[in-house]
Amino acid sequence: MYHLRIAPHPAGCIPELTCHWLRGQREPIICIPPSIGSRDLPSYTVVDDVDGGWDEMSGVNGDTAVGESASGRLRLNIIGAFSASVDGHEIGLGRKAQALLGYMMLSSARHLPRTKLIGLLWSEKEDPLAKGSLRQSLSQIQRELKARGCSHFHADQMHVALDIERVACDVMEIISDAERGVVHPTLLAHERLTDDILDDLEGVDPAFSDWLAETRPLIHERLIDALARLLPDEGQTIVTATAEAAAKAMYRLDSENERAVRVLIRSHIAAGSIGAALAVYARLWRQLEDTYDIEPHKLTQDLIAGLRQQQPETVVRPALPFVAAPAVGLVGFDASRPSVAVLPFRALSPTLEPQFTIGIVDSVVQALSSLKELFVISRGSTMIPMSQTLDLRAIGRDLNAQYLLHGTIQRAGDQIRISTELVAAETVEVVRVDRLSGTAADVFDLQDRIAVEVIRSLAPQVRDRELHRAMQKRPDDLDAYQLALVGYDQMFSPDYTTFVTARTNFERAHVLSPNWAPPLSYSAIWHMQRVARGWSANALNERETARALAERALERNSADPLANAVGGYTLSQCKHDHTGALKQLDRSLELTPNLALAFAYRAAVHVRCENYQDALRDAAINLRLSPRDRHAWFAEMISAQAHFAMKDIAPAIEHAMRVATLLPNNQVNLRVLVAALMESGRLAEAQAHARLLMKAGEIDMGWIALSPWPKPALTRIEAALSRLASTLRHGST
Repeated sequence: MYHLRIAPHPAGCIPELTCHWLRGQREPIICIPPSIGSRDLPSYTVVDDVDGGWDEMSGVNGDTAVGESASGRLRLNIIGAFSASVDGHEIGLGRKAQALLGYMMLSSARHLPRTKLIGLLWSEKEDPLAKGSLRQSLSQIQRELKARGCSHFHADQMHVALDIERVACDVMEIISDAERGVVHPTLLAHERLTDDILDDLEGVDPAFSDWLAETRPLIHERLIDALARLLPDEGQTIVTATAEAAAKAMYRLDSENERAVRVLIRSHIAAGSIGAALAVYARLWRQLEDTYDIEPHKLTQDLIAGLRQQQPETVVRPALPFVAAPAVGLVGFDASRPSVAVLPFRALSPTLEPQFTIGIVDSVVQALSSLKELFVISRGSTMIPMSQTLDLRAIGRDLNAQYLLHGTIQRAGDQIRISTELVAAETVEVVRVDRLSGTAADVFDLQDRIAVEVIRSLAPQVRDRELHRAMQKRPDDLDAYQLALVGYDQMFSPDYTTFVTARTNFERAHVLSPNWAPPLSYSAIWHMQRVARGWSANALNERETARALAERALERNSADPLANAVGGYTLSQCKHDHTGALKQLDRSLELTPNLALAFAYRAAVHVRCENYQDALRDAAINLRLSPRDRHAWFAEMISAQAHFAMKDIAPAIEHAMRVATLLPNNQVNLRVLVAALMESGRLAEAQAHARLLMKAGEIDMGWIALSPWPKPALTRIEAALSRLASTLRHGST
């Protein structure tokens, strides 16, 4: 017996009916309510499925009684790990089926053609295979829902429908509450909640990932706008409980939202919590300074200035300690090439965005780095505070650079003027002065012109064809370029909120410039970082997502140096193909001989191939290229691994300790550090550092099965951690 749904009369005068159809019967038997006469039946239309069976329409072939009404209520939880339940009973669905329901819910799609879902979830499959896969997913959804008495989902040959008004969803509840003036408790319990929407389904298909990257920022902005309406005006001093809750929720979504920060500061002051007010302000200042090199808004500073009059001794400008990378000797590295560092350009126009000046420096560094004739210090090491008077000799010695390029930028409307000086650091002799003008639309061309003039001054033997090759493929949108740069800096922050913000910036950059590879490469690095820092709920899925993003970046531009570097590293990290990884990393360094990240990644792969001296050499080159970068810890960590593998325990501990100072929660580094401390007999220190490796009171050993490390080193680390776990269980000191 097959169960069918019969569509109601278009005028709405007759409700939907149910019927059943016995095998071999030519017409269905319709269950007619007493209020409807048989004369009305011709008005009905059977919604059938000519794909080959009525079961896909109703779910399964079964013996449910005719006229039975489904009362089960479907609920979808899509923040973090996806779950679906009917009346509190969870149902099991495949990842594609989960993504399908999540898409229909978030896009408010009550009725969709099947072709739309095929393009979203099976974009890389041939059409017949994709259609078959869709049928399987639809059948699974219908079967599972029907078993729980839920009738909110329907499908026919051409379309799929979801009664979204009858489906509960955590995200939609949060949005609905915010738009009617209620702050949902979930908003107060999560950092950057919108970044976790359908998080575990991000890699199901490239088209789905692209849609998700577009959707998250839209939901984020919708929530921010709704919550902002609950905040008091700037002139109001009284903060209601609702306004305070809204400000807290906005702060959780975006800790750089200064309007929310000011409300929280006023709330803390009213409650007498001066320390809490200052802590919020200090965090804001650090984030703005680190990320954008700007100060808080004048309204925010004025608010704190008023507080300073009451508490002058407590209000100080926050500052982050800087830990410089150690000096590392280079073996076999060509020191004859001219070394140059590009300093931040000073903005002479107060309205000029900090990201714009950062973009100028980054683009020039990229172009210079692409030539083997020059040795170029990375941008991360040169982003030092700028003042009217620069001690160029000191900067040159600090960065070990022979030449320094610095300059100024002015902007008036759409017009841009850039002045540059190329200086010999030791003598402070001006080698070249250039003044370039253009419009904002010409900014990439201006950057290239600066790079060309520097190259012709320092390496005149470089030919025009090599200069052309040095100019990397540009994004379609300047905002995308700036978002990617900001996100990259945020990604290496030890603060989790700042770290999560980076992914949003990469996603926005990708939406603005979908054919530009770097945002996808940066996103792949982001996912690997979340695993390394112990912030991932599912390390295996996270690595698969990273690899998929790296492959998509290479599809966008196979000649992009960053895409090759990240692609090579993920090949080693996720697939354990170390030989293939080295080939791809070598390709990256052929394209850009000064790409510091490629040297760091190649050092990591050399460790896995047991080429420990090569690993130390590449790590040293990375630190030479990026002596003051915030991510210099990576080369330090690889050095620790290489020394540990060679049983040079003292330098292994030294390098790993430096990483632990910068990133205390980096799980990969902690395992080497704890193992080295155990082998050196420093049990108490090993126990202290091992606390961050523990889950549920035990040292986590589940990572071993996924580790790409060579067997001898892995065996020693496992043995050391096992011995330490034993001492902890028995309370030995």
